Amino acid sequence: MDHARSGRKHAPAARGLVLLFEHGSRPDRETIRAALAHHPRISISHDPAIAAHAPHVVVRKDPSEDDSDWLELLADGLTFDLFGMCPGPGIAIPEIEYLFNCEVESEASGEALGLFPGPHIAHGAKALPIVRTLLGLGAALTRSLDGIRTVCWPPARSAIAPRFFARTVDAWLAGGPFPALGMLGMRFDERGALTTEGLDFFIGSEMAIEPGLCTDRTAATRLAVRVVHELVGRECLSASREFVTEAGDTLLLVPDPDAGLIRITRA
Repeated sequence: MDHARSGRKHAPAARGLVLLFEHGSRPDRETIRAALAHHPRISISHDPAIAAHAPHVVVRKDPSEDDSDWLELLADGLTFDLFGMCPGPGIAIPEIEYLFNCEVESEASGEALGLFPGPHIAHGAKALPIVRTLLGLGAALTRSLDGIRTVCWPPARSAIAPRFFARTVDAWLAGGPFPALGMLGMRFDERGALTTEGLDFFIGSEMAIEPGLCTDRTAATRLAVRVVHELVGRECLSASREFVTEAGDTLLLVPDPDAGLIRITRA
């Protein structure tokens, strides 16, 4: 068996989950093993600290890298790398702009683990089956590890309360709505339009709801969540299509490829 890794420094943080802990609370590999023991669909498929002492295993790595800070996890036939375990250094904490049911005093106020698609699937990190498995694995870790302050999703620059993250992800994987609140950032610009951040990761475009539909910001956010659920996992929108709201109003979803947007307007 030949396991090679390019190292934690090169892990594509924009395509993975980051688990933020209080200082001194990051788990070590034995804590991870114990946490995963009750998840039959998740296993540790490679432990470099063990493999380094096995005569039949060839491990190629940078001599400066520490075997103690990562594991390869297997879930639903896909491999993911978990970086940043104690006693090695944690990974860099990503930029945070949007908060969901949580508080983050500063980006330097904790320590982090990172969960990333493994090298064999990294090229398809945006594919929905890989994303679903990644988030499901993240939810399992979130439920099983103590001390997690927030779950960070770098594509949206979001930080999410652990229980809220696990609950919304589990609901999606069970056939419920896409967890837009957390997987996307949403803001109202100076004109009053709602715009997303992070939807591009899933469908190749962001979304903008025209100001006239955003006078009630709570209703506009609910509308965004509903539209996003319809868009994620479907073919890229190449022509305008109608969308009927819960109130029976007909809206238009209009692709604007030059702006990288899907615009939502009145029909």
